[in-house]
Amino acid sequence: MNFIKSILLIILLIPTISHAIIYIYTGNIGQNKAEFYFDDLYTIYLDNNEYQVKKLSSIGKNNDVYKFKSYYVTSPEEVIDEVFIKKLDSDTFYDLKHNYQQLTGNTLSGNKIDLHKIFEYDIYNKNRLDEAEFNNIDFLQENSTKDFYFKLVISKKKKEAAKIVSIKVFSKKDGRLIQTITNINEGIFLRIEHIITENKDYNFDGDNNDFRISSTKNFYGGSWITEFYSYDKKQKKYIKLNLKGDNIHLDSKTKTATDYEICFSRKEKGRIELNDTFQYMGNNHYKQIKTQCQYIEYLENGNKQRACTSQEITNCRRSLDDDDNDDNYYDIYDED
Repeated sequence: MNFIKSILLIILLIPTISHAIIYIYTGNIGQNKAEFYFDDLYTIYLDNNEYQVKKLSSIGKNNDVYKFKSYYVTSPEEVIDEVFIKKLDSDTFYDLKHNYQQLTGNTLSGNKIDLHKIFEYDIYNKNRLDEAEFNNIDFLQENSTKDFYFKLVISKKKKEAAKIVSIKVFSKKDGRLIQTITNINEGIFLRIEHIITENKDYNFDGDNNDFRISSTKNFYGGSWITEFYSYDKKQKKYIKLNLKGDNIHLDSKTKTATDYEICFSRKEKGRIELNDTFQYMGNNHYKQIKTQCQYIEYLENGNKQRACTSQEITNCRRSLDDDDNDDNYYDIYDED
C-alpha cells in the first residue's frame, strides 16, 4: 500500500538523511574485475568470475581494517567469503571528511582488492544536490531474478533530483547485456532496491523472471508509481504489463491480479478499502474485470461499513495518484 510504503521510506531515511551518499567503485578482486556500489551503509557488488549480485555485511574492525562477510543476495544465510578493507572509517566515509579515491584490502580466500571511485552522489546535502549533474550512470540493483540482474540508468540536471531513465537487463550466465528498457516512468532515484522481484509470476508462464519497479515523483515520498514487467520467453525480452497498483496479489488458479489500496478521510474518522481485480488475457495483457469498494467509519462502539459512492471512489483514486499526497488522504465530500 502506498501509505505503508511512504511510512517505511520516512523511517528508512531518518537515521541517514543528513549524510546519505551513493558511491560506485570499480577495480579488481584478484584477477577478476569488480564493481562495488555503496548506498550509505548498504554495499552490494558484482565480479566477472560469476555474475551474481553479492552483498557485504560488517562483522567487525581490527585497528584500521574493516571486516565484512560476503554472501549472495539470493542466499543470505550462506557466507561465501570474508572481505577486509583497509583504512576505512565508516563515519568519515559517509560524511565526506576524506576523499577515499581508493579502497584496498583482501579476501579471506587470498585475493587482493584494489578499487577506485568513479562516481559519487550526495542525495540529501542540498548544496551538493543542487550542483550535481551527470548523465547515464549505471547503478546495480540488489534484487535479481533466477536468470537476470539489473542496473538502473540514472541522470541528473542541476537543481533537480536524479531520475531513472532506463533499465538494463543482464544475463547471469555471462554478464551480457540482453535488453535496455526505455519509455519507463522517470521516477526519482533513491536507493539500490527500486527493482523488486519476489518470485512473482505476473504472466503465469511458470518462468518467474518477472519484476516490478517502484519509484516516486516526490523526493520525500508521496505516491509511489509501480510498473510491472514480465519476461516473454518467445520474444526473449521483457514486456511492460498494463497492471496498475502498488499492492498486487496474484491468483494462479484464476489467473487474476488484485490490487488492494487504502485511502483515509481528512474530514471523517474512516477509511476506504479499494480493490481492483484484473484478469490475465494472455499475450502479456490484463483486463480490469471488477472493482470492490467499502467505506469503513470508525465509531466508539465499533466500525460501520457500507459501499462507497462513485465520488468517494474517484477521490480515493485521485489521492493515490497525487505525487504530493504522502498518506493517501482524500476529502470525502469534494465534488471537483
